[in-house]
Amino acid sequence: MTPPNRFLAAKHYILYWKLTPEERLTLGETRSAAYAAHPQLARVKPGDVLWFVNVYLGRLFLLGRIAVEIVADDIDLAQELVGSYRGEWQEADWYALANKYSVERLREVEITPLAGILRFHSRYADRLSVDEVGHVEATQFRALRELRPDSSKILDEIWYEEIDVPQSAQDYLELTEDDTAYAEGKVVTRTIRQRQRSRLLVQDAKLQFKSKFGHLHCQICGFDFQAVYGIEYIEAHHTQPMASLEDEQMTSISELGMVCANCHRIIHQRTPPYTLEEIQTMIRANQRVRDGHSESD
Repeated sequence: MTPPNRFLAAKHYILYWKLTPEERLTLGETRSAAYAAHPQLARVKPGDVLWFVNVYLGRLFLLGRIAVEIVADDIDLAQELVGSYRGEWQEADWYALANKYSVERLREVEITPLAGILRFHSRYADRLSVDEVGHVEATQFRALRELRPDSSKILDEIWYEEIDVPQSAQDYLELTEDDTAYAEGKVVTRTIRQRQRSRLLVQDAKLQFKSKFGHLHCQICGFDFQAVYGIEYIEAHHTQPMASLEDEQMTSISELGMVCANCHRIIHQRTPPYTLEEIQTMIRANQRVRDGHSESD
């Protein structure tokens, strides 16, 4: 069950949780998140959220979270406040404690495909370094890292709504392109699941478009990735906002438009999104201005 007011936390942090092979096997059966121990927890305040992650063979896993109720610098006090927790305690300078009545169980959810789009508050490293196969190094989590709000919502949706993690960061961005058009919560969850069911629709729409025109290009500005970069690519835009669809509603190929990344982002600068025709009109109007003609000419 989704906890109430989970987005009201002042800050969200990522904290590394080292697991032994035995702990990994029994993670969801016997372990829960009652507290965190780390020398940098002095910066955490009551109301903040700590997300636990682990790296195994280069793959990034989400293990759980705690909503911090108390921060203490004494292990005896921390043990007394947590109360019924039976696990072994790790020695540390600081402890962040969850409310003992809302301790959550841990589990393992792989989020490797999304490692590259997580963003942090940092002047030096606001994102994770990801290698050519998408893997990350555990050493990047030696320090407590503060998540930006958009990134904390990504983790929250995956953890509580049990959304399947897309196979790549690009898939995630395409699946969530209309997030500004509707409220958070269950509506977002249903929309993402609807789009996952429509992945074959997107593939078929691109194939039909290529069959009709000979190559993939933007229907708005005509940009051709293949001609410029030598890579065949295009983004599929749902011309009918997904938030307006009822559950299980069928979507046809005619309701998808092929657009470049630039036009796609401009489409979603407004709620409801601009239509393809409106963006084309904007481009023509600005072109006339650049050419020295007034809109009334």
